[in-house]
Order: sequence, then C-alpha cells, then structure tokens
Amino acid sequence: MTRIRPFMKDNDSQPFGFGATASLQNSYTFTLRNYTLLIAFAHREILVSMVGAVLTEDYPLPYNTTKSQFVSFSGYPNPDLPTPIATGGDLNKVVANITLTGTLFGSKDPLPTNLTLADPSWDCTNMTRGEGKFANFTSVCCIPNPNHMPKEEIISTDEIYDRLIDPATDYQPRYAGNITISYDVLLTYAGSYLAQVTITNKDELTRLDQWKLSWKWRRNEFIYSIKGAYTSVTGSSECLFGPQGKYYQGMDFTNVTNCQRNPTVLDLPPWRYNDSDVGRIPYCCRNGTIFPKMVNASAYKSAFQMLVFKMPPDLDRFRLYSPDNFTITSASPMSHQYKCSEPMRVSPNDFPDPSGLSLNSTAVASWHVTCNITSTITPKCCVSFSAYYNESVMPCRTCACGCPEITTGPPCSTKAPAVLIPQEALLQRYDNRTMKQLQWAEKNHLTLPNPLPCGDYCDLNINWHILNQTTNKDYFNARMTVMNWDNFSYSDWYLTVKINPAFVSFSRSVGMNTSTVGNDTLILTAGNINTSYLIGVSNDSNPGMQQGVIMFKELMNMKLQNGDGNPVKVYFNGMECSMPEGILSDTTTSRAQKMSGHSILALVLITVLVNLLIIGL
Repeated sequence: MTRIRPFMKDNDSQPFGFGATASLQNSYTFTLRNYTLLIAFAHREILVSMVGAVLTEDYPLPYNTTKSQFVSFSGYPNPDLPTPIATGGDLNKVVANITLTGTLFGSKDPLPTNLTLADPSWDCTNMTRGEGKFANFTSVCCIPNPNHMPKEEIISTDEIYDRLIDPATDYQPRYAGNITISYDVLLTYAGSYLAQVTITNKDELTRLDQWKLSWKWRRNEFIYSIKGAYTSVTGSSECLFGPQGKYYQGMDFTNVTNCQRNPTVLDLPPWRYNDSDVGRIPYCCRNGTIFPKMVNASAYKSAFQMLVFKMPPDLDRFRLYSPDNFTITSASPMSHQYKCSEPMRVSPNDFPDPSGLSLNSTAVASWHVTCNITSTITPKCCVSFSAYYNESVMPCRTCACGCPEITTGPPCSTKAPAVLIPQEALLQRYDNRTMKQLQWAEKNHLTLPNPLPCGDYCDLNINWHILNQTTNKDYFNARMTVMNWDNFSYSDWYLTVKINPAFVSFSRSVGMNTSTVGNDTLILTAGNINTSYLIGVSNDSNPGMQQGVIMFKELMNMKLQNGDGNPVKVYFNGMECSMPEGILSDTTTSRAQKMSGHSILALVLITVLVNLLIIGL
C-alpha cells in the first residue's frame, strides 16, 4: 500500500493506494463454467481498475465497494476454467488471476474478510490467513457441496476420459418454452462474425405481433450490418466516442448500423423481403407477426442475420460469446408478457443448404434462449350467446375484462351478474346499453338489480348465435360475429373454439377457413383477403366487424336449449376470452322469430357494416 494525498491526521480516514491479485485455480475433474468470485471488502475500498475479470453487475469504474456486502467478479475474457486433466496441468489455463488497483482507507489489516464462490455447489467456508512474510495473503479451499452439486457433474474417474474426448457433453439441453430464441454463429473471422437470430413460436395458441427483440452486449460488440430486420436506432456515435472508435481507427463508421449496448431489433415489412440489401433472409419480413404452428405452419418463425464486430481481447475467430439479457415484446393488445432465460450454449444447429441440395450446414456455435409467459393476464375479449329460440342475449359477464378503479357515469355493481339485453344492443358499446337494458327489462318483466351491473369493459366482443333450423331439423348452424371496439386493427386474425359435444358433428364453415385440432377444437381463420383485416372502431356506433357461419351436420342427442351447441372456451389470437355466466333457454323472453331465420343482429348489420359477410340460411 502507498499513502496518498490528502494526508489526514485521522488514520482511519487516510487514503491508501493498493494493488491486489485474486487467483482462482481449478483442481477438480470438471470445467468450472461462468465462475463468479465474491469478495467481502472491509475498508471502504474504491476499485479503480481491474484485469482478468469484470464486475458481474456491470457497474462502471471507479466502483464503491460499500454498496453491498460482497462484490461480484465474473471471469473476463475467460469465463471458464478447464480441468488440469484437460490441459496437462498447465497453470496458465487452470488458474485465473484478477488484478485490482484502487483506494482503501486505514492501514490496519487490509485483507478482505471473506472469499467465496457464488455457486452454491461449492463450500468455501474454511478461509485461512497468512502469517509473518505471508501476512498480506489469505486463501480459501472450496470443496463440492453434496447438498447442491448437480448429479450430472459428479463423475467417476472412469468417466473423465470419455468426457474429455466428447465435447458435446459440455453442451446444455434445449429447454422447451412458449418462445425460443436461437443465436447461431454461421461464419467467424478474427475480428467479426456472422450471426443468425431465429425466434420460434412454440405455443399452440398465442402469437406475436410487431415483435421487438432486445439484448445486452457483454464485450463491447457492435452491429456493423443487418439483414431481415432493422434496429430501432441507427448511428455510430457511441462507437466513435467509445473504445470501438479507438481500436478501429481506420473504419468508416458511417456504414455501421448500431453501436448501442442494448440494441432493439424489429422485423421488416413484407414488401422489403425481395430487397437484396436488407431482405432475402428465410422467415424474415412479416412485420413482426409469428403465428402458432398449427395456425400457420409457414409463419411460426422469424429470423434475421447480422455482422457483428468484436473488440480486444476477443480477436480470435473461435473466441465467441453470445449477448445476454434477452427480452421480447409484442405490440398487440392481445399479447402476453414474457420472461427470457439466460443464453445456454447448446450443440450447433443445422441449417438446410440454401442451394436446395439435400444436405445441411452446421453453425460454428449456437446458444439457446427460452422465453415463457410470465403470468395469466386479465382477458381482453369476451363472448356472448344468442339463439333463434330467444330474443334476448346472454351478454358478456360483468367486468369480464376487469373493472377500472374509477368509473364514469352512474354507479354500478361489480358483483351483480350481467342482465339479458336485446340482440340489437350488441351493436352498442357496453357503456351505451343502459337505456336498452331498462327498456328490455320493462318490456319482458325482468327484475333488475340496483345498482345495475357494470359493463364488460372489453374492447373486443364475440357473439355466438344459434341459427334457426329451417331446412333440416337434424342440422344446426351457428354464426360467429367478431366486433372490435378498440382503435387497434388486427390483421390475419384467428379464433380458437373449444366446443363439446357439438365438435363431432362439425361439417364445414362459410366465410371462414376452419381446421380441426384434437377432439374438441376448431381453428377459424379469415376466409379471404377481404375478411382477414379486422379494423378498429371508427366511432362509438361503428365497430369493426367480421363474421362467418359454422355448420354442424347432425344433432344426435344434443339439446341446443341446454347449451350443447355453445363453445366452452374461445380464444382470439391466442388470448382466452371471458365466457358468459349462463346459457339461454327457450323459456325466458322467448317468442317465435318471424324473420326467416335471421337474428336482429344480422338484419341491422346490413345497414351499418362495410365489407361484412351476411349469410342467410
């Protein structure tokens, strides 16, 4: 230690410059991967520089060690320590030296109070301190903790040789998730590499719309160019005034795409696919839409490629690191939130040969990221039931999409069940139906709660209407109408309908393309380009609408008045919708229809809708 200015009378306040080296040696039978060394400093140390490691939390230097009990160091540029067996006992490979310089206060006992590994698989409790000429030395021996040690890592002597000659045993498994992200290095050079990022939708129902993918570079990398996607910010100022500009002094940074440490990438629109400068990447350029595979088997992936430049000391073509802290979001109101794992090194992925030959090319290195839906969210859509045998509608349930803390208008009950409404009320938003509710109750002598139930507060309503059986009493048809009261428009929308026992009687659909999944599920997609777009609301009286008719070939033992013809679950774009609280019987507000089998909704639609399919049966 060296006493430095300012010189203080109080020795405890006197600053001293110090230099220290922390050494970590692997003497065990398997590689120590992504090690993290924890040091408990005791003298208000301020770290000024370090070599051989970085602060795990990526704090900038100088760093005040009093912020936490332990300061966490991660190996850099070598995050792993191989075994002595794999290196012939080469100390240059099995030992990591972390050199620190900084300032501490007070000259008594400058050693740290504790050294340990963050990994609970190791027990590092027996720390010893040197004496005499070794008084400035402290050490700790870490042994495997049998209570935490992963079973697959406890290997016998007979297995050591097999493990060394089979590098695949070091790869991690590919875990399943709702969304997976593959980070593959396709080509590698001394100072750069070509990477492909592939986003795959593994969920059976949900989709991504206008996805945004972001991550954090760990080693000052930057994106020189990108194809199949684009970054939300372009420019090279962070490179020019950072370490990249100092090292690549001869580079023309005007051509660099992005120098952010946390870039955000978005998909290109379809019309850019044939652009030879930015497109021509398989699975790219769909405006960020990724379908479930069972909905669209040709569009359940999205991919882009980028040329990534590296920085010293990684200027070796086999010194490769993936970014971390991946996050992915979707812009649609019908979207879930996702949490992504850290990248796991996996066996290299195979890719079909672009020339069309029956062979695969293999990535140089691959990492796998798993993203899962974090929690169940409040529904954003709801379903109502109506039928030819009843003039009323069983509306969406009260607060189907959640009730706001503060409501406008007259007080309402969040607990009272929804009350029956006339069919024409479906053409009004939930907050404009009060007068029709009152009139309908008076006309049909219905008892209403006081106060009235609150609305459904859903921006997307779906009505399932059982049509009149005019031609064949053994058949029945249902019309499904989707009404969008939101400002957001949906392209290539789809519905997933779980229906029992009517599923076995499904015949075909009109106005929608329908496929079956399993023994109870229908997938309904737009029938043509004119119906594939569900526009947002133009004003409070004109929601965006689409509809189609589903045909069932026989009733068998089903009783429609008991709800056998109604779905049990409905999903819009993979988001589960709230279902009504009851069914419609033929005893309440029931009168014979005198409108050739059409509901009031169908007749009103003729006068208020544009590009709406009206089907008369």
